[in-house]
Amino acid sequence: MRDNKIVIITFIILVTFFTGVALGEPSKKDEPISVPEVKYSFSKLENGLEIFVFEDLNVPLVEVSLWYKVGSLDEPEGLTGISHLLEHTMFLGTETLAKDQVHNLVKKVGGYNNASTHWSYTKYYEELPATNLELGIAIEADRMGNLKINPVEFQREKEVVMQERRRSIENNPIRSAYEEIMATAFQQSPLHHQIIGWMEDIEGITVEDINAFYRQYYAPNNAVLVVSGDAEPKVVTELAKQYFGDYRPQKIDRIVPIEPDQQEERVLTIEKMIKVPYIIMIYKLPVGNHPEMTSVEFLLEILINKSVSRVNTELKQKQEILLDAGAWVSRLPISGYAQVILIPSSVDKVTEVTEGFDLELKKLIDNGITDEELQVIKKSVLKELVFAQKDLRSFKDIIIEGRLNYNDPDFYQKEIKAINDMTKEDLIQAAKKYFVQTNRTVGYILPQTN
Repeated sequence: MRDNKIVIITFIILVTFFTGVALGEPSKKDEPISVPEVKYSFSKLENGLEIFVFEDLNVPLVEVSLWYKVGSLDEPEGLTGISHLLEHTMFLGTETLAKDQVHNLVKKVGGYNNASTHWSYTKYYEELPATNLELGIAIEADRMGNLKINPVEFQREKEVVMQERRRSIENNPIRSAYEEIMATAFQQSPLHHQIIGWMEDIEGITVEDINAFYRQYYAPNNAVLVVSGDAEPKVVTELAKQYFGDYRPQKIDRIVPIEPDQQEERVLTIEKMIKVPYIIMIYKLPVGNHPEMTSVEFLLEILINKSVSRVNTELKQKQEILLDAGAWVSRLPISGYAQVILIPSSVDKVTEVTEGFDLELKKLIDNGITDEELQVIKKSVLKELVFAQKDLRSFKDIIIEGRLNYNDPDFYQKEIKAINDMTKEDLIQAAKKYFVQTNRTVGYILPQTN
């Protein structure tokens, strides 16, 4: 998108998967907590296009979105950033719509449109009055089959993306250091590069490269059409047949390099123009739907993220050597990672904070966790899921991500079961298995000494 916010970690505000809502005292019984199923309609065209409709008659609005199962993870060496650059290119016009015409058509009816690129998918969407449902579907169908690239406009847009990279990474001391840490942690995996790509690769991408990538992945059998809001499923399906029905499926080839097993801890020190030091730890994890990943997320809540977590209580409140901390898990359709961020109070506390974190992790493994700790977090997370369902247009993203990443739109229900079934022993087992020094990369970002 023009102002696309690439999903790169921000370190001033530590975002976590769970939000840590206080729920009061846990119940005496560890009773399963249910989360209602989200209802949706599903259909599929003969060419492979999948259609999800989340009907909500409360407001006369619709969101039409087209999700392509292609993102940064699919980029070959030398073409990093091509998914994001193609996203920009999709706004430059088609055989039937001139540059900016899509935006103007949507704006004319009081709507809004944009797009975003992620690790495993690229999403385009229009928010429209319900009476303009057909417009949104027609726009996305046109862009799927009729992209037209003007070389001059393409070069101009490439400069926009390169400037975006300069602004978001190269001129940002923390993000540029983070990029270096991730590239050290992952040797062969596509996670070696950030979603926006390496600058030299962006510079080298040609119109021919973009067209080839577009033809390979922007096909009906590699896309999901999602409509949420005031729209009847039958009407959506008929419009999809009308506008997408003639497109032919493509053979989708995916080659994901295998990341070699890490045999020892990797450590790097980077000096930047910053005032306080940062410690970033990357622990490698399995694919996102692995049954232990929910346990890993809960472990990090108890160890780091909660205000009464082990790390916060000991290092921040008691010893006062830590300014802030946070951790979360990147769950992907390939092997992912857990990320730990520690902000020491000063440079001379960096070693002390690192050792303190390792000690708190060891104490958790050796001494275990309490029933109360686990039950409070279970209730907190499940309550958040219940509240999230009230915003159907947002919750539908969870369902579609499950479909794209794990071929399972109801993956969230499996997560709910995993949460209810989780035991204290599951968390300790996950800690022993994944949170070992030979499985991590540690990056120290320090203020420049001069």
